[in-house]
Amino acid sequence: MHRGAQEAIAGLNWWHVIEVAPGVLTPGSWDLRPAAERMAWPGTLAGLRCLDVGTMDGFWAFEMERRGAGEVVAIDLVDPARQDSPLAERRVRAAPSEQRRGRTFRTAAEVLGSRADYRDLSVYELDPGHVGEFDLIVMGYVLQMLRDPVRGLEALHAVCRGHLLLIETVSAPLSLLRSPLARLDARRDGSEWFVFNRLGLRKVLSLAGFEVEAMTSIFRDRYGAPREDEPPALGARAMYRLGLRGRSVAVRARAL
Repeated sequence: MHRGAQEAIAGLNWWHVIEVAPGVLTPGSWDLRPAAERMAWPGTLAGLRCLDVGTMDGFWAFEMERRGAGEVVAIDLVDPARQDSPLAERRVRAAPSEQRRGRTFRTAAEVLGSRADYRDLSVYELDPGHVGEFDLIVMGYVLQMLRDPVRGLEALHAVCRGHLLLIETVSAPLSLLRSPLARLDARRDGSEWFVFNRLGLRKVLSLAGFEVEAMTSIFRDRYGAPREDEPPALGARAMYRLGLRGRSVAVRARAL
């Protein structure tokens, strides 16, 4: 069984570290398991209908199943060219097939025996008439990738009948100057639109109809082996390890 799991995950470009069998881990760059243990989960997930937004390889979808969720829907953009991107960098043509998403999710789901339902949807496209409502929504490191974060959160609110767990990079506090609620393209490399500080996250969630119940400090977990399509960046890796970059929080908010 373990050998079959190892063969199944081999040769794929993984983003998440997922334990698909005892001792068998996908070779992803981001290990979210420590974050999952530190998050303020809203009690038991037994029987809950859950949504994973921006699932990538499916870590949060499978984690919610592991915690007893009754049903899990996982959404992502199969074609990354559909993501919000600046006009100067916008790609008109669809991404080539080798860049499409979903294969790693399907592989992990098959090995794990998962029943999670994978759908090609943007957060903006969430509609209660189409996908129904959810008791728990997890969205990890997606808000910062949205051109319109308030609109994205409002779409989540429309399908949330319980709680939202939001995992997000936050801007580091400045020692002498007050940190802005949000900074535009804080990384200056086009990978993010807005990065909020803690007060900014509370404010934007409130604007979208959520009440923050808990905010847990986490790092952006352990930066693992570089992905094949991501060349090593020694300086960035050092900053992650020192906690100077990749500061994150997990927010539990209730839909009002």
